[in-house]
Amino acid sequence: MLQALRLAKSDSVLEIGTGSGYFAALLAARTEWVRTIELESELVKLASANLERNGVHNVVVVQGDGVGGWAERAPYDAIVVSGGLPFVPQALLEQLKVGGRLFAFVGEAPVMKARLITCEAAGRFRTEDIFETVVPMLRNAPQRDGFSF
Repeated sequence: MLQALRLAKSDSVLEIGTGSGYFAALLAARTEWVRTIELESELVKLASANLERNGVHNVVVVQGDGVGGWAERAPYDAIVVSGGLPFVPQALLEQLKVGGRLFAFVGEAPVMKARLITCEAAGRFRTEDIFETVVPMLRNAPQRDGFSF
């Protein structure tokens, strides 16, 4: 994920799905700052404590549903979605700077794609599938409209 994102020290990053804070710390070591959103309050506390204990001060951990991103702080140089999505919401794409990259696990079990999406120009994106995997879905991942009669 880190290699695919081609991060720079001046980059601003949004991470969706903080977990323990480990990946936020990896992102923070390579970028100017990271904002990370976590739905579970216990994980917010755990990640905040882990980051503080390890001297990582350029990460802001917030509790909330990050599936729609954090538009108030956009645009971002990079967005990382640390859980699965059936598709990438348009709201996330709109929060990328031109030249910005979004990394997400897209699809459904048994096969998901680790996907890198690059914003080439306003409203124009290039998609590259990096590898196949399966990861747990984000709890509030958007669902496609199903077929109905």
